[in-house]
Amino acid sequence: MRRPILLISGCLTAGLMGLASQPARSSAPEPLATPMAAAPDREGVEFFETRIRPVLVEQCVACHGAKKAWGGLRLDTPASLRKGGEGGPLFLAGKPKESRLLKALRHEGGMKTMPPQGKLPEKVVADFQGWIERGAPLPAVPQAAVRSGIDLAAGRKHWAFQPLRERPSPKVSAPSWARRKIDAFILAGLAARKFQPSPQADRRTLLRRITFALTGLSPTVEEVEAFVKDPSPNAYERQVERLLASPQYGERWARHWLDVARYAEDNPTSEASNPPPSYPWRYRDWVVKALNEDLPYREFLRRQIAADLIPGIDPSERAALGFLGLAPVYHKELMLARDVIETIAADEWDERLDTMTRGVLGLTVACARCHDHKFDPISTKDYYALAGVMASTQLLEWPLAEMPVDQAEKLSRAERSARDMERDLRRKRRERSDANMAQQIKLDAEIAELETKIEQTRKSVPGFGTPIGSIVRDAGLWVDGKNKDRTDLDYRPGISRDLPVFIRGNVARPGEVVPRRFLAVLSAGEPRPFGPGSGRRELADAMVGESAPLTARVMVNRVWGWHFGRPLVTTPSNFGILGDKPTHPELMEDLAARFVKNGWSLKWLHREIVLSATYQQVSKTRADDARRDAENRWLSRMNRLRLEPEAWRDAILQIAGQLDLTPGGPSEDLDGLNNKRRTLYGRVSRQRQPDILRLFDFPDPNRHGEQRTPTTTPVQQLYFLNSPFIQRHADLLAVQAVGEGAGSASGEGARSLFRRTLLRDPSPREVETTAALAPGGTRTEWSVVAQALLASNEFLFVD
Repeated sequence: MRRPILLISGCLTAGLMGLASQPARSSAPEPLATPMAAAPDREGVEFFETRIRPVLVEQCVACHGAKKAWGGLRLDTPASLRKGGEGGPLFLAGKPKESRLLKALRHEGGMKTMPPQGKLPEKVVADFQGWIERGAPLPAVPQAAVRSGIDLAAGRKHWAFQPLRERPSPKVSAPSWARRKIDAFILAGLAARKFQPSPQADRRTLLRRITFALTGLSPTVEEVEAFVKDPSPNAYERQVERLLASPQYGERWARHWLDVARYAEDNPTSEASNPPPSYPWRYRDWVVKALNEDLPYREFLRRQIAADLIPGIDPSERAALGFLGLAPVYHKELMLARDVIETIAADEWDERLDTMTRGVLGLTVACARCHDHKFDPISTKDYYALAGVMASTQLLEWPLAEMPVDQAEKLSRAERSARDMERDLRRKRRERSDANMAQQIKLDAEIAELETKIEQTRKSVPGFGTPIGSIVRDAGLWVDGKNKDRTDLDYRPGISRDLPVFIRGNVARPGEVVPRRFLAVLSAGEPRPFGPGSGRRELADAMVGESAPLTARVMVNRVWGWHFGRPLVTTPSNFGILGDKPTHPELMEDLAARFVKNGWSLKWLHREIVLSATYQQVSKTRADDARRDAENRWLSRMNRLRLEPEAWRDAILQIAGQLDLTPGGPSEDLDGLNNKRRTLYGRVSRQRQPDILRLFDFPDPNRHGEQRTPTTTPVQQLYFLNSPFIQRHADLLAVQAVGEGAGSASGEGARSLFRRTLLRDPSPREVETTAALAPGGTRTEWSVVAQALLASNEFLFVD
């Protein structure tokens, strides 16, 4: 029987206020989570640019624009949208039911003439409703900033597109503080604003910080004590090298990249005609392996886009193609009209293009789908030149080995057939356990027949058992509507497709055909058309060749942000005109230039960051600094970071002695209490996330994840109080505490639990508080104490 909620709530409240109150901080209780200030709704603005503005331009501005503004209403600028017309505001942010715009689009209340071409599709109306529900975000930029036409010469002068070059270290007044070149730039920024850097954190804090940062796990108390006692001047450097060499390093940093790649193991819809990929985890495991081997980031990208087209690459490396091959796929009801099906296909091409360009180049190229980009030098021709690459690429499951195409197709079909039969076999075996005698006899026969068919299938195709991945191949897609009874999807292997510009994004209005090529603004001179095939290899080479400076800047910025909790450019997937400029431009340029010079090595980049004095500062806030720089933009201290749900769950398993470090392989259900593997190996769904991910800010895997923003919600508090996962591992910690001599109300129980969870001994006050919570020294009482510690700020945050 579980303990009553009211009891645990009261005990945990006392625990959170009395336990783990770090001596260096104020004695006042802290909130359970204190995330950094929320960023503007950038995703909402992007939603407006890609889903709302194109509809307004296509359907509305002819009557409500600069030339004609019926009813005093213009819909062609953000300012006029906010203002409304003679009838007042068009919408109330967050209140769709009270918004006149939505009523007009739904033809409610006599408003049946907008737009005059007829009522918009329900999906489009739903987009407007969703936009209003999230606050109707609009770009906060004066209309004067919007370009008329694209000036490539001017566009190429943008700071993010410039060649990289190392910068000299600035002269500073305290050069002895600096440990790496990074520190000189940080010191110069601090001095210019009359700030002082903070002292170095103590060794316990440092080891916990870098262990979570580089492996996503907690150090042990024995590792902490050994590090504290190590007199060697390079003791910290040795710890960094040990952690970078750990297999857990690749698992930790793979999870960061999988956010960018919107990794998931199913599709947004689950119709029988839209099955999930069979081996999605092969891509995840490839990312882990590539990072552990320190595959140069340049090559890391090339293989994810074109591993099948690069000569000399081992076929097993084609698992990297899951970057594109695991894109979300939507059900296509082929009884629908051709234009409907091609629109769905175009949406899928758009998502893949958007993930690649925002994730790698930090540019919102998808905003040019319906019109030239409103702010960046990217035209609709640029967009459709890249969309043609996606239209010439087919997602499929394929053997990760060299073999003739016909054999590979047979093997893929046989593998899927065997998997389907194995699924039926597992179902029948479950049914048999609950069946009566007559039913069991019938099921036994069916089970035996299935087993025979599976064995025959395994023997029917040479090479059965060869690893299969979710990959891509060159094959153009044409949507064929000649058959009046159904629409056909015509994939043509080895044949590429150049797309026309779809006027205003409408597939029924094709315009000029655009050859597949790279972005004009990032090309040296006139961009050259891609050769035969999809163009994926040329695209990959361009992203690490012609646009290498931008690609390097984007990744250096992401890694910096993952370490410090705040990137140098706070819009990590938008380095365009509307993106923020770097807080430390000279530092970013120098670090990116040296990253490229050092072979695009991510491990080199980690060393430069975590060995810096900037990274090793204490996180304690000084009152004056907090007042003048609340967001710590200038890094006069280290940022205090909340553990992501993956690291938090893994650490709980680890300290309870339950963590299974078996690497790779098929994913398991994270909601299952018997799953002891790292959270990285939990199943990621685009339809329903497990509670621990859903409640704690896991990004939506239906789209590219720019960055995570920690939130604090009441539901999270309830999870800490009532989650079976938390209670089970608190019980396990309590058993360990009792076994270590804590069977009475002595300080031994407190010492055992504090050392396991917080890596330190309890203070006298904490021993007193613990004694009050566990007066009898029973396992149940110690379990309550353990649960309080697992939910404490000191455990949830890394200083």
